[in-house]
Amino acid sequence: MYRKTRAEGFGAEVRRRILSAPTCSRTVTTTPTTSRRRKIRRLIANDFAEAFKVCDLVLGPTTPTVAFKIGAKAADPVQMYLNDLYTIPANLAGLPGLSIPCGFGKDNLPVGLHIVGNYFTEAKMLNVAHQYQKATDWHKREPDGIQA
Repeated sequence: MYRKTRAEGFGAEVRRRILSAPTCSRTVTTTPTTSRRRKIRRLIANDFAEAFKVCDLVLGPTTPTVAFKIGAKAADPVQMYLNDLYTIPANLAGLPGLSIPCGFGKDNLPVGLHIVGNYFTEAKMLNVAHQYQKATDWHKREPDGIQA
C-alpha cells in the first residue's frame, strides 16, 4: 500500500524526498551531535516566538531565486535542495507555512511568497493568502515557456 499511495500524485523529486526522510531521520537521531541539533532547532523556534510577539505572520520569498525551468535541476539534487533555504527554518521550528504565487522574475519565471504563522494560526495564514489572491491575479497567470 505504501508504494501505491506514494507513487500516485507525486513527481520524482517529491517521491525522492519522502522515501529518503526515514533514512535521514534515523541517521540524525543516532549521531553524537543530536543534542546540538535539538538546541539549534530550539534557538530557531525561540527566534520565531520573539518575532510573533510583535507581528502576526512572517512573510518572505519562498526561494532565493526565481523558479527554474521544469527538469533544469533534475540531475543536480543539491541545487534543488538549496532552493529550500528559506522554508527550512519554519520546518525546523515546526511552524505552519504556505507559499503562494506573487509575481514573475527573470525570464518570466514565477516567484513565490512564503507565509509563516505561529502555532495554531493556520486560519489566519489562509485568510491572508486568500485576501492577497483577491487583491492580485498572480495565481491566475502562467509563465511563458517554462518547459525546459
